[in-house]
Amino acid sequence: MTLFQKQYRIETARRVGWDYASRSWYFVTLCARGRECSLADAVHGKIALSRAGMIAERQMDEIAKHYSNVVVDRFVIMPNHIHAIIVIDGRHQYSPTPTGDGASPVSTMRLAKSLGDVVGGYKAGVSRICRAEGIATFAWQERFYDRILGSNASVNAVRDYIDRNPENWMEDPDHRSGATPL
Repeated sequence: MTLFQKQYRIETARRVGWDYASRSWYFVTLCARGRECSLADAVHGKIALSRAGMIAERQMDEIAKHYSNVVVDRFVIMPNHIHAIIVIDGRHQYSPTPTGDGASPVSTMRLAKSLGDVVGGYKAGVSRICRAEGIATFAWQERFYDRILGSNASVNAVRDYIDRNPENWMEDPDHRSGATPL
């Protein structure tokens, strides 16, 4: 942490010099405020979504409908966080299947300006719907974590990690038994 105008600030976790609007695969982790178990509960390796978790899941499924150049490859909603592989402009060397159909984007969709644009829009949308549905206590942690996935091997390793995350919840340091989801 550095001191700026008499206040400490957390340094950015973003890769210096990387254009986060560039075509790539990103492994993203979003956390609930205070790592509160407000998105779901884990029972015997299975995830039981709370109302806020159901909203988060529905909105994650909707991301590709909002951005013509974004695909969510895989995601999991955990009690206090979400892991996702977000692909900006999926037509590049790490695409699992070719997409060269020549179709132009739907005119009502917009291009994502950056990974931060996608994540910020998602978090804002989930928060807005939660408040509208009376879930006033749900909130996100301010920042998010990301890792750029630069090979098929790293994409596949993260897919495996996401798939196994629910069964590994009991060993997670953030696991809090008895947490009541919203």
